[in-house]
Amino acid sequence: MEDQLKSNSFEIEPLNQEFYDSAINFLEQVFHKEQSIPKELIPLKNDSEKWWCIVSDGEVLGIVAAWKIKSEWHWGRLAIDKKLRGLGLGTKIAVKSLNDLFHMGIEEVCIDARDITVSLLLKIGGKITGKKTSFYGASITPMKIMKNDFVHINT
Repeated sequence: MEDQLKSNSFEIEPLNQEFYDSAINFLEQVFHKEQSIPKELIPLKNDSEKWWCIVSDGEVLGIVAAWKIKSEWHWGRLAIDKKLRGLGLGTKIAVKSLNDLFHMGIEEVCIDARDITVSLLLKIGGKITGKKTSFYGASITPMKIMKNDFVHINT
C-alpha cells in the first residue's frame, strides 16, 4: 500500500456518504486512542461541514474537515493513517481541501493546529494568530490562512 501511495496513484476526494461511519471510526482511532481526545468531541455537528478523504481499497487512510460557525470557516480534524505518516499525505490533503474552500469563495479559514500541522500550514501561507494553549495533553496554536496568502504547492 505504501508504494501505491508514494506513486500518487490515489485520489483525495470529498467524503462519500458510504464511508462516513468508517471515517468517524478512523478519527476515533487517531484522536481518541492516540491523543486521548474524548469521543464526543470528534464528530462535527454542523450543517455546513465538508470532508475530504483518502480512501484505498475501501479503507479510509486520511481525512480532513471544514465547517462554518456563524460567519467563520474552520478547518481541522486532519488525520493520516499511522503507518503512512511522513509521506506527504497530510500536505496533499491540506492543499486540496483548502484549495477547494478558496475556490468556493471563502476568503479565510481559522484553524487550531497541533505542532506538526502548524509546520505544514506555515509552508502554504498560514499565519499564527495567538499563543499556544494546552488541549488534552498537547499544544494547539490558533492560526488563519487567507485566500490571498495561500500557496498552492504541487503535491
